[in-house]
Amino acid sequence: MKEKTMKKILKIVIIFLIILVCTAAGVLIWQRDNMSALINGLNSSSEDLAVKMDNQRNKLKKEVEKYVSKPIEDISAEDEKKLIKGEITVEEVADKYNLPLNYMKDDESSNSETAKSEKPVAESSEVNADDLISDSVSRMYALKAKYVSKLGEVEKAVLEEYKSLPKDEQNKDGKYKIMMENIDYVAQLEKKCDDEVAKVLSDLEKELKELNGDTEIVTILKDAYKQEKELKKSYYLSLYNN
Repeated sequence: MKEKTMKKILKIVIIFLIILVCTAAGVLIWQRDNMSALINGLNSSSEDLAVKMDNQRNKLKKEVEKYVSKPIEDISAEDEKKLIKGEITVEEVADKYNLPLNYMKDDESSNSETAKSEKPVAESSEVNADDLISDSVSRMYALKAKYVSKLGEVEKAVLEEYKSLPKDEQNKDGKYKIMMENIDYVAQLEKKCDDEVAKVLSDLEKELKELNGDTEIVTILKDAYKQEKELKKSYYLSLYNN
């Protein structure tokens, strides 16, 4: 009975944390997509949301296949769960799905060196739209793996921090303190992910224009990223709301 009560309390801690993140680090004006994620997460089952995420993955896969000759495999839902639980590493994900590991790391010097080694479109006669789109989608999947892993680390840290509190501090005030200590970091993670994805798509759009290629895929990828992010928030909220 005590164990069940503890699990329920810990779930409440996490859901409060996510709700606070949805308020943009303490700002009381709700963003439309975050509000939508919150409502869906509290009113939809995790099974229904999982189906929606699978449908979104399949939809994007079909769209991308119109632009590339070789299919790019997204991270499976099962491996995503393992990643957030810490049961597999980003290195293992990169190897399994042939994703660029440097996009999963925070080592800026490594990313800088990689960027320097990449040939600009104008200097390479072999680069084509197919290659550019494939590389960009792979980078987006790599970034997703990176931040899913980081969210798993935050979840684990929050739970451990709450459980380590003295018994007399495992209460509403204790929960609030932990949430406020972590909320800025989680909000920063989301912004950083948004910025990195935006950079990948901005570069892709620029390079496609230089090749006089079709840039519609950029809009498709932007929309898919936004929709999947909202679904993920709803999904995690639904899990902790059970």
